[in-house]
Amino acid sequence: MKAYIFSTDPLDAADGKWDYGLLKEAFDRNHVEEIVVTSIPKDNRAFVVIPGQGNAGSEKAINKELANLDRVVLFITGDEQGLFNADAIKHPNISIWIQYPHQKHEKYNKFFIGAPRHIKEYKPNYPIKTYDVYFGGQITHQRRQELAKAMPSVRNALYCPTEGFAQGDPPKEYYRKLASAKVAPAPSGAQVIDSFRFFEALEMLTLPVGDRKDSQGREINYYDYVYGKSIPVQLTHDWHQLPKIMIEIMNDYPANMHKAVCWWIKYKRDFAFKIMEHLNA
Repeated sequence: MKAYIFSTDPLDAADGKWDYGLLKEAFDRNHVEEIVVTSIPKDNRAFVVIPGQGNAGSEKAINKELANLDRVVLFITGDEQGLFNADAIKHPNISIWIQYPHQKHEKYNKFFIGAPRHIKEYKPNYPIKTYDVYFGGQITHQRRQELAKAMPSVRNALYCPTEGFAQGDPPKEYYRKLASAKVAPAPSGAQVIDSFRFFEALEMLTLPVGDRKDSQGREINYYDYVYGKSIPVQLTHDWHQLPKIMIEIMNDYPANMHKAVCWWIKYKRDFAFKIMEHLNA
């Protein structure tokens, strides 16, 4: 099986981006050959991965490329703002999957952002859990500002705010700190609730706390929306309640952490299985 990593801009291929990690793991699990292309060759069936933000407005040209395939499983990645018009994609035999799904993507298959593809290069030897809570990241929108006010009230916490995206510790040090904590708050991303931190924590055997509100303060059951049912991770409407949430979490720790990590392992396995099912449908 092949996966064509396609973009109308040859410098904007999805495989070089942080949010390609979950797909990369699924392709490797299924022994899928990944081929970076600027035109899609004629083939019976194949996966196609397109970074949505950089290809928004090129949907008609993309339809012409997809016509070279009899069966397509299309992944739209890296489009946090929801600029790509999936409704404009026309093909008689296609399955479309959306990363960073918005409410307008209800009819499509959805998948999480997952952990960055580089995480395996920097995974630490798992240390003793020195801290109860760790947060290292930029304090930008209201949800993160709310968290920043709560962190000083949390016992045994390591708090390392940064000035911007990827402007904090080098990845190896960031993952070491993340792995040294029992819990990692994961407030909303800039546009949708999904964030790398949530899944990086699970990879580090650290229990995330997810957000029920986006950066604008709108309540969205994002994790339920993407997964299709409830996930075994605590979510919050109010980051001011983090000290209280920590008491509840620690009463069931580490069983709750084990349950969440097992869910994530199963999700990745099931995702890899489902995309193969869709390709062979």
